[in-house]
Amino acid sequence: MPDITIQVKRTDYPSLQIGDTAYYSSTTSSAGFSTSNSFTKIGLVKGINNATALDDGTETTTLTCEIDEDTVVPTTSDFIFFSKDNKVNLTSLLGYFASTKFVNTSTAKAELFSVGCEIAESSK
Repeated sequence: MPDITIQVKRTDYPSLQIGDTAYYSSTTSSAGFSTSNSFTKIGLVKGINNATALDDGTETTTLTCEIDEDTVVPTTSDFIFFSKDNKVNLTSLLGYFASTKFVNTSTAKAELFSVGCEIAESSK
């Protein structure tokens, strides 16, 4: 399979990982909003290089993705997004200790309706 490299702003995708699936969508402007009717799969992210910068100082990330032979490559105006593999990113926090602190810095009355926590014993 061929590869494609895509350069994006470094801060746009902080949770991006190798193994995520990249997609793009062509957008059109309508009444001041960007709209899209479909999306196209680019492929699996094979590499992430965070060490590049443009001439204007903007930090960028260069992504390497696997693509199929018949995949139409995205243009610079297309919206790029990613999905996680739910087989890998399915678990919650792991460990033996948790601590939380809730702080209200407002002088107005505030009420906390609910707090929840998912707990699963990881070992005995």
